[in-house]
Amino acid sequence: MSNALAIATVTQTLQNVLTEALVYANVSGAHVTAVRPDDPAHLPTTGVNIFLYQVAPNPALRNNDLPTRAADGTLLQRPQVALDLYYLLTFYGDDTQLEQQRLLGAMTLALHAQPWLRQSDIIAAQATSFLNGADLASQTERVRFRPVSFSLEELSKLWSFLLKTDYVLSAAYVASVVLIDTADAVPPPPLPVLTTNVLALALQTPVITAVTAAQGPATLILPGAQINLIGNNLLGPPGTETVVLAGGVTLTPSAASATQLTVTLPATLPAGTQTVQAAQLQLLGSPPVPHGGGVQSAPAMFTLSPLIRRSGSPPVYQVAMQTGVGSPPADTLTVNLDPAVQPGQRTILTLRPPGTGTLPTLFDGGTATSATNTLTFPIGIPPPGAYLVQVIVGHAESPLDFDASGQAIGPGITL
Repeated sequence: MSNALAIATVTQTLQNVLTEALVYANVSGAHVTAVRPDDPAHLPTTGVNIFLYQVAPNPALRNNDLPTRAADGTLLQRPQVALDLYYLLTFYGDDTQLEQQRLLGAMTLALHAQPWLRQSDIIAAQATSFLNGADLASQTERVRFRPVSFSLEELSKLWSFLLKTDYVLSAAYVASVVLIDTADAVPPPPLPVLTTNVLALALQTPVITAVTAAQGPATLILPGAQINLIGNNLLGPPGTETVVLAGGVTLTPSAASATQLTVTLPATLPAGTQTVQAAQLQLLGSPPVPHGGGVQSAPAMFTLSPLIRRSGSPPVYQVAMQTGVGSPPADTLTVNLDPAVQPGQRTILTLRPPGTGTLPTLFDGGTATSATNTLTFPIGIPPPGAYLVQVIVGHAESPLDFDASGQAIGPGITL
């Protein structure tokens, strides 16, 4: 690798190489300069000028040094920039003697016969006073030259827009690749591997075909309830740990088999449509610890119903009415339920007279702006009577309680 003097070293070495090649042109008094083509005071009357007109990242090696540091800032390897250098060679001399063309032929022959910079030439260039400390000669990649072919439009733009001077006979070459790195201390080699632990597992993707409440398929899934995941290949092979992913939480099954996993849902999991996945985490290391990723099933959906709070036996429901609220006066109904309604969830209250065949009346509670367990619904002035109360959160409806005969008995309120 090389330091920040590498670019100048390439230019100086190229100048020296082309100076040696002047002998093939047989042009008296010719010499090689490295100035701007629009600087007539320093251009040669007879000879060749080298101008570095563009620097571009090398497409093959531009990211070869990444990452340079670990997450804690520890140096992994020296930062390094890989560059391609674009040179414009311009030729000057007596047109009547075709000196420009003779010089062009000599330079083209030299760069074709020896298309890379020899280490001995680089070392000679590094002896120049202003290149003291350059170390391009130690770069493992050779700096190679190849010609650049310009279209007439590109050539016109180069001279008229970039250089803003009259055209002279010219040729372009790209030098690739120049590797410049920092002077940071070289990090120590990685620790040797003393022992290996190779694990081979058969790929058996878990498949969930149904999600039901542990009490049975006909039972609603409520906050903090146990659920069963039914499917195939749910239990991972030896060397893995089987877990369930629900609502961003990793759950450990209380019972597991190849066809069924039983887990307890968090009481804080929001009501509405939820997804679960069966995941088989690989146990790696000594002692073995589970690692993320592994094999996961496709997400399976289930509906988590909200539950109106109740206490005692017979139960007392946390449903209350306030009369004459606001202007004009109207009644409101306050319901406490679990889990908390999350921001963005829409809530709807249903009031249904007891008995079969009756249609409920719906009241929109709007969209929650913050997490809350207490919901207030404006209900106007409904007809007096007894009503069954249910709340819908995210398309999931709170359950009713039934007596031994199957008659709905609550939650309810008398208005």
